[in-house]
Amino acid sequence: MAHTHTTPSEPAGWAPVVQVRAVTVAFGGLLALRGIDLAVARGERLAILGPNGAGKTTLFNVIAGGVTPTSGSVVIKGVECVHRPSRYRPRLGVARTYQKARALAGLTVRENIYLALAGVRGRHRALWRSSADRRMGDEAAGVADRVWLSGQLDAAAGELSHGQQRQLELGMAIATRPDVMLLDEPASGLSRGERERLVELLESFDEELTLLLIEHDMDVAFRIAQRVVVMADGEQVTAGTPDQVRGDPQVHRIYLGTEAPA
Repeated sequence: MAHTHTTPSEPAGWAPVVQVRAVTVAFGGLLALRGIDLAVARGERLAILGPNGAGKTTLFNVIAGGVTPTSGSVVIKGVECVHRPSRYRPRLGVARTYQKARALAGLTVRENIYLALAGVRGRHRALWRSSADRRMGDEAAGVADRVWLSGQLDAAAGELSHGQQRQLELGMAIATRPDVMLLDEPASGLSRGERERLVELLESFDEELTLLLIEHDMDVAFRIAQRVVVMADGEQVTAGTPDQVRGDPQVHRIYLGTEAPA
């Protein structure tokens, strides 16, 4: 499926939905991030690439609130978040997926999505089902359909294929109705067919939804992203369109260890 998104325009007075300014993170004597700047437009698809140890996951953890930077600023939808805990991010419409699936293996697809809905709405499942519970169950079924799992509604998460578990993770994130999704290596461990399905699924999401993804699979990243940032040793090496980054000799040296083809 061809990539159809266009790069969002930046009119006068444009404010990024996520802005990272001069962020540095030190773990003891190790500088994991060195003055990173990043601005992401609403509806943008941004991929962050780099070798192991480049600082990609640390940057995600800073944006998501799991790591407080040593210095710098993180502004999400105009709100300074650097000293706010991670539990504050969903209030700003930020959702995150992880490298390892976090769905509860013993619960069904419907139940996992229901819990995601309940978590963001502050509800607890009662012994006796109320009309609100039934509505949320129906909504969970609708979310499952959006991530192509309507045929597995009553299947336990632990019985799903790896690719389907990734779809469920996306469904649990989508259920919170986010404005920004942070995807941490969504194609990790997927077969070629599952990666194709993942790309198609991500491309089907609303264009107003902002996607930031860390991805080792460069083919997946280049197909999804409108803009690519490459990191190494805690710094931004380069940024540009997928075509620009694909042909950048510095990227080939640092990320691939080879020269770009002539």
